[in-house]
Amino acid sequence: MNKFKTAIKFGKIRVLNVAEKPSVARSIATVLARDHTIEETKSPYNKLFKFNFKLGEQDAEMWMTSVTGHLKNLKYPKQYQKWDKWDPLIILKDAEIENVISYEKRFLEENLQRFAKQCSQLILWLDCDREGENIAFEVLEVCKATNPQIKVHRAHFSAVTYVDIKKALENLQQPDENLSNSVLARQEIDLRIGASFTRFQTLLLQQQFNLSSIVSYGPCQIPTLGFVVQRQKEIDSFVKEKFWFIQCVDQTGCEYNWSRGNIFDEMIVLLLFERCFTEQAQVTDVQQKEVQKWKPYPLSTIEFEKLASRKLKVSAHKAMDLAEKLYNRGYISYPRTETNKFPPTINLQNIIRDQINHPVWGQYAQNLIHSNFDQPRAGNKDDKAHPPIHPVKMMSESDAQTTQEWDIYQLITRHFLACCSKNAKGSETTINLQVKEESFYKQGLIITEKNFLEIYPYDEWSQSSVPKYNIGDIIQINLKVQNGKTSPPKPLTEAELIGMMDKNGIGTDATIHEHINTIQERDYAIKKGQIIKPTKLGLALVESYEVLGFTLHKPHLRALMEQRMNEVAQGVKQKNEIVEATIKEMSGILQELQQKKNLIIQTFGQYLEALKDYDENNDDENPQNREPNQQLQQQQQRNKPTKKEQQQQQQQQQQNFQQKCNTCGTQLVEIKQTNGSILEVCLQCRQAQEKSQPTNTSNFQTKTFKTQTNHNNEETFKCNQCHKQMKIRQSKIKNSYFFGCLGYPQCNQAIFLPDSIKSIQRTEKKCKKCNSILFQTEYSENSTLQQKSQLLCLFPGCSEGLKTEWRNQSKESQQTNLNYSKTKQGYIKQQVQCKKCNGFGHLEDVCNNNTKTMISLIETNQEDKKDKLCPSCGVTGRHPKGSTCPMKRVKKKNQ
Repeated sequence: MNKFKTAIKFGKIRVLNVAEKPSVARSIATVLARDHTIEETKSPYNKLFKFNFKLGEQDAEMWMTSVTGHLKNLKYPKQYQKWDKWDPLIILKDAEIENVISYEKRFLEENLQRFAKQCSQLILWLDCDREGENIAFEVLEVCKATNPQIKVHRAHFSAVTYVDIKKALENLQQPDENLSNSVLARQEIDLRIGASFTRFQTLLLQQQFNLSSIVSYGPCQIPTLGFVVQRQKEIDSFVKEKFWFIQCVDQTGCEYNWSRGNIFDEMIVLLLFERCFTEQAQVTDVQQKEVQKWKPYPLSTIEFEKLASRKLKVSAHKAMDLAEKLYNRGYISYPRTETNKFPPTINLQNIIRDQINHPVWGQYAQNLIHSNFDQPRAGNKDDKAHPPIHPVKMMSESDAQTTQEWDIYQLITRHFLACCSKNAKGSETTINLQVKEESFYKQGLIITEKNFLEIYPYDEWSQSSVPKYNIGDIIQINLKVQNGKTSPPKPLTEAELIGMMDKNGIGTDATIHEHINTIQERDYAIKKGQIIKPTKLGLALVESYEVLGFTLHKPHLRALMEQRMNEVAQGVKQKNEIVEATIKEMSGILQELQQKKNLIIQTFGQYLEALKDYDENNDDENPQNREPNQQLQQQQQRNKPTKKEQQQQQQQQQQNFQQKCNTCGTQLVEIKQTNGSILEVCLQCRQAQEKSQPTNTSNFQTKTFKTQTNHNNEETFKCNQCHKQMKIRQSKIKNSYFFGCLGYPQCNQAIFLPDSIKSIQRTEKKCKKCNSILFQTEYSENSTLQQKSQLLCLFPGCSEGLKTEWRNQSKESQQTNLNYSKTKQGYIKQQVQCKKCNGFGHLEDVCNNNTKTMISLIETNQEDKKDKLCPSCGVTGRHPKGSTCPMKRVKKKNQ
């Protein structure tokens, strides 16, 4: 206030004070003097408040009035109003523009000029942001038109409270012309680009496609639309990908997470599953530690808009409108701020103390004052103009004008109190299980101190219990291979869109919500609930630019403009310099568009036609509209990996290297196990070995896994019932091998092999009797055979060793193999051909006119004694009287 000391000898001074809104003018007048008088002016909404006040040592008569936002409007002169008369390129770079007082603001201009004549000092109480600074220069320009000698001061404040207003009067400054020029630069750039591109698009497309609305373009609205379209394209083009994982559930029903996560190769998962399959696991580690859930950062405008949209279901545009009203009535601080940390000079205890009598959270505020206060976290943003949004006066629910206004005030106040609280605390328990070579884990949480969560319902910390185990415990488990499918990206929410715009520099904290509202007003996007989707018009427009190689909808153009405007605000560059550079760049784009206008019409029409069935009103947020497998995945609460995460997982789970499989020549895959060893796997042969063993192709010794597949489909035995491939499997109970149909469980055809076979591998050799693939078989020590390794045909009638071992099978396996004869019959009918007569169903060894074919002999008299197997051919039932087994006859002839 020492600025006014020199005026003491001249007596009382008269000071004109101008606020940006009538409500702020009323609030400031009420704060400084309750006994003020009110006079009507030419503008019915902008009153004149008069009161006496002491500015330092100087007595002053204060006149307080207001404007309603911008006084001036940047526009083209009348001669440019006809769209079809002027080339859009001229509108963009050559047409003159004028900055004039709006017709509806003429009475405000008269008020200011009349008041300024009678005052010697001018204090500008406009909002403390760039727009407010530009309005301040508009006001002082009007006032100086009638009083060039008036002294100008700028008041900086963040809340309409006595403390803030008094502090502003004690620290009056000069208005910042750089901030004002940055706004003028933005206004001119947006006007020239918006007018020229809108005229071009509308004149080109409106009549051609019978569009009812203007096809507008804005440097911020189109990139905003671009985000919305991009998300919709990602959803529409998404291709689900199946993944597999091993599920581990213990004896208490607790489900553990596989340390490898989700893998996108079923073979690898099956290999790992078979390798680790067991019914017991060992608890290798039990860790318990204290954890914290951090309280929120102080509230910036961007986070406020996101919270209001996500938690209160209030649009960002509506939320800012309500916050403005609360600010104007003196309940909250200035709602347009980038700052998310409180300055050290602010008295947080006093702000909390104002809330201790509140009927809802008064007791909580009192506890904060007495013992639970904790310094708020410091964010990384500070616009040096305003503190984070916070309450400045207590408001009860009955004081609120609407329910939504109360919700907004409640959110801001609860957020502030949460910022001044302690972090929530909990105890986290992690249990690690080792199941052979694989590890699983489970985390549980118990909240011990809720702290800020008691007052902050907009965040949550879910508790989950885990069983009580000790290290070394052996527990019963159940392992299963489960699968799922990746889900498409979720529809874009307004909160997400705000974050994208902020991250990419589209708009400012004060304008982002306006751009989102604009694309809805222009019929480019539709908002249903919290979901924002593009309309057919929005999709067709952006897709047309995309396919023709234009990047008008990409954020980098606007981000560059915003960067240049910041340089003007900082005084680094001049306004005209960045305007000229931007218009030059956009002129080149507009010229190219004009050259390709026929292509634009063609492409736009194609997209409109392709989108005729597009339903912009479809509620993608409703789980009932999703496929059942997606709902199931939601219930399981499994995180679905993105494509980038999928690639990272593939790189972690399997790494290609130079070694090749000795059997089929396929490049091997490397899998890292939890014990640090490396497993080399052939995905074709389903074989694996430890990497520590010799890996050259000449001595590649493999362990054959329990699940194998013949890799040449044309040589694989086909199921007689469903004609799908038969696959060698290993029983999890007895570890014995059997033929299982790939059509299982719809087809349960199976052929059990003797229990004494401990390993089996397919070869390229074929049986001389039935032309089937031969397998290299190894027998266990308790086998009755002298040779422990043989090349065998899987049909017992062909191989003596297999026939002998078949007799020693358990009754259970013999009973199961009653179905085998049917499978054998199907095979003989389809595959066994006589080289002598070219007939099917018998070999040339038994081919004569007086002998029944092999298959006819097998099919005869099947009803007698079905519980008995022929030891030579494995066929059920007794052979015809006086006839020997056809396979036995073949054997004798060969001998």
